[in-house]
Amino acid sequence: MNQRALPWIVASLLLMLALVVLGLRIGSYETDYGFILRTLTHYNPQDPAQLVLVELRLPRILLALLAGAGLAFSGYLMQAMVNNPLADPYLLGTASGASLGAILCLSLLPSLTLGGFYLPPFFALAGALGTTLVVVAVGSRRGQIIPAQLLLAGVAVGSLTTAIGGVFTFLSATQEKLRSVTFWAAGSFERAGWSVLPYPALMLAAALLLFGFVQKDLNILLLGEERAQGLGVNVARTRWLLLLTASGLTGCVVALCGPVGFVGLMVPHLTRWLLGVTGRANMLFCALLGGNFLLACDLLARLLYPPAGLPVGLVTALFGVPFFVYLLRNKG
Repeated sequence: MNQRALPWIVASLLLMLALVVLGLRIGSYETDYGFILRTLTHYNPQDPAQLVLVELRLPRILLALLAGAGLAFSGYLMQAMVNNPLADPYLLGTASGASLGAILCLSLLPSLTLGGFYLPPFFALAGALGTTLVVVAVGSRRGQIIPAQLLLAGVAVGSLTTAIGGVFTFLSATQEKLRSVTFWAAGSFERAGWSVLPYPALMLAAALLLFGFVQKDLNILLLGEERAQGLGVNVARTRWLLLLTASGLTGCVVALCGPVGFVGLMVPHLTRWLLGVTGRANMLFCALLGGNFLLACDLLARLLYPPAGLPVGLVTALFGVPFFVYLLRNKG
């Protein structure tokens, strides 16, 4: 790890700790630091206040951190895959496909669990992967990805899957299912619980571990497809790894949190701005920064509209839309 990255990673970890403590304090009633410490060291499930802290607030905080890290790292991988700074899980249609898969699961299946497994992440993964494959096929010519064509294909296919998802939402069998899908589509962490946290946690850990081993290939790919092949990188295999991993991360997050946009667009840019284009610590820092950003957005949403909070997707859009316009004007 280079000397430039270490201070930023330490600062991110300290910021994460501060945001977690602040998140544990904010809610329908505020708690002091002593109560938080007592709850975490001597948890008593018979105490209603401690029960709320451990079973509601803490899982929500952890899901926000994991979702932000997953979306940020997914955007980092996608921008490397197509070597385009505007690529992210939403512009390439991956998130829309994941949304469609989750909507089909939420609106059509009588039960959301099978054999102890929570089904929406698996449906979202299938939708994310299928949509991304279609976008890559449409956005390629003679086996080579055309960045501008890929982005246009992502917008078109994403709009189509969003429309199909809207039809199934409208045709939801019961009022209860309609409310469930509508609430999920707003983007929130209300589904947080200890039982669903392993899905994004395992997916994120596997992705970081995998690309920790092929980090050099990822950096070389940023030089362009022809130069990467000349330097011995298996471009096709690396892009498939990027595609599958980014789809898996996006699918897990969207299934649990709904559409939360712009995290995968902004955070990789901030990572490269602070640490440079390439570096061994970039992936870890990108995940930490993404988790902190989304947790901060969730805290802001809860402060703006207490106690339930605004949909977090609205807050990320407030930051993301101006950032996207800035990129368009400055990157051409």
